[in-house]
Amino acid sequence: MRATTPPNEGVAPIAKPKRILVIKTYGLGNVAILTPVLARMRRAYPDAVIDMLTLDGNCDLVERTGLIDQTIPLRLGGIWHALASIVGILRKTRRRNYDLVVDFEQFIKLSTIIAYWSGAPERIGFSTDGQHRGWLYTKRVVYTDSQHMSGIFGRLLQPLGIDPSPAPFAVTARPEEERAVERFLQDSFAGGEGQGPLVAVHVGSGPNFYDVPLKRWPVESFAALADNLIDRYGARIVLTGKGDEEAGLIEETLGRMQSREGMVSACDRLSIGELLAFVRRADLSVSNDTSVMHLSALVGTPVVAFFGPTNPLQYGPWDSGKHLVFYDDLYCSPCITNYNLKVSYCSEPICIRGITVERVLEGIERDFLGAEARARGPGEG
Repeated sequence: MRATTPPNEGVAPIAKPKRILVIKTYGLGNVAILTPVLARMRRAYPDAVIDMLTLDGNCDLVERTGLIDQTIPLRLGGIWHALASIVGILRKTRRRNYDLVVDFEQFIKLSTIIAYWSGAPERIGFSTDGQHRGWLYTKRVVYTDSQHMSGIFGRLLQPLGIDPSPAPFAVTARPEEERAVERFLQDSFAGGEGQGPLVAVHVGSGPNFYDVPLKRWPVESFAALADNLIDRYGARIVLTGKGDEEAGLIEETLGRMQSREGMVSACDRLSIGELLAFVRRADLSVSNDTSVMHLSALVGTPVVAFFGPTNPLQYGPWDSGKHLVFYDDLYCSPCITNYNLKVSYCSEPICIRGITVERVLEGIERDFLGAEARARGPGEG
């Protein structure tokens, strides 16, 4: 019940299933990282029914990939709503008669219970040290922090005999979403064409579960960086965000700037599809470790990303050779990991606050916007 030992040599991997349930609930960014892995699974099982259980806010991105036959949304928003949603999910997964469940959650035990309750004869999931969740799977895959999360997710394909390396996969916006973004940019920046570089800037970091926002580069640093990008390159800055908290962060950023010329807020003004269309149009995306960074990398836009309590080795933008990542690798970093349930008690995140505006500007000048900018090579900022 506890062993992770694979079958003896010569024993065939799991036979091709007809009905598969994939589970990844939390994190739009995680879903973006997972997409190339799902593409590999779909290529291996082109005729199988593949459903995905995920948070309702992730369903739009999942459905537009075309890799999944049906999404099963997990709806939160209060204890009773969550319980009702979970009960409905347990009933539905049982009725669907899955042959196989692949659970991509790294430590959440609810997904393990759902996988077991589904009745699927084969269940693959992570056996993460200290989490005591692997014993309900039929194939237990050791979780390791030794590679990018796309590769770690890919490890779950190995018991199926599938190449675990992520398959390149492009997620595109719909024509009407592209047109909506075009109108937004024309209204926001008169003339539009022929102006300076278009830069997406994301000052938030998703839900913050700490008294101190550990994953956020300081707002004053974002404001100073935006001022310099406008002054030096005539950049058009679009601040992205969602919800009241990120709207407040954007307002604070704008309030700290010397001028609002060349700057506009897109907070709560873009759907997921329009956000994809926008970051694909952008020349550069500047972001904390959050979903916008992963979506930008997914559509091929160069990313400038800030890390501190999390490690870019696991959660940096995919295809890292074209991006610029700032991470100081202090002896106390990373303090938010899948081994500790992403719980940190840090009260002074100098790991991310210590990244200076001057250093970031030098990297952007050197790699992206300077007159002699070179092509990105491997390495960090």
